[in-house]
Amino acid sequence: MRRVVALACAAPLLLEGCAAAAVRQFEGMPLLPAATFGAGAERTQRLTVMRDPGGEPLTLDAAVEIDATEVRMAGFLLGQRVILLSWDGNRLAESREPAVPAAVQGRSIMRDLQLVYWPATAVRSVLPRGCRLSEESRHRQVVCGDAVMVDIERRDDQPLGAATLHNRSRHYRIAIEAAP
Repeated sequence: MRRVVALACAAPLLLEGCAAAAVRQFEGMPLLPAATFGAGAERTQRLTVMRDPGGEPLTLDAAVEIDATEVRMAGFLLGQRVILLSWDGNRLAESREPAVPAAVQGRSIMRDLQLVYWPATAVRSVLPRGCRLSEESRHRQVVCGDAVMVDIERRDDQPLGAATLHNRSRHYRIAIEAAP
C-alpha cells in the first residue's frame, strides 16, 4: 500500500519532469539554413508580444530579410533599434541594447521565425526525436511527447505574412502583422 501511495504521489513530479525534458528538447532544436526557406523575402512587420496569462502587450517593429545565405532581423522599439540578428547557417550574430531583457534570446527569435514561415518539410527535418509538426491549412502545431510546444496560425499566404504564434512551453504569444 505504501508503494502505491508513494507512486501516486511521485506521478505528478514525474510528469512535470517529463514536460520539462520535452521543453529542453524543443528549445535545443537546431536552426535551419536560410536556403531552406526556398526563396528570398523581405518585410517590415509589427510584432505584439504578450506573456500568458494576461500580460501587458509589448509592440515593436521588425525588419526581416532572407536570402539564399543569410537571415537578418532588426527589432525597433519607439523608432530605436534594440536588437539586430544575423544567421548565416553556422553562426548567429546578435547585437542588442541593454534595455532588452535577458529572457529575449536571439536563438529563440530565429527559431520562432522559422517555425512560422519555413516549409514544413524543412522544419520536420530538424525537430528533435519525439517531436512532431502537424500542419493543416494555415495551422501548425509542434508537439513533443504529449506536450504542445507551439501553436501557429497563419492569416495569409504571403512569404512573411500575418500570423500568430503561441508558445505554450514558455507562455507567450506573438501576433505578427505587416507594419504600416
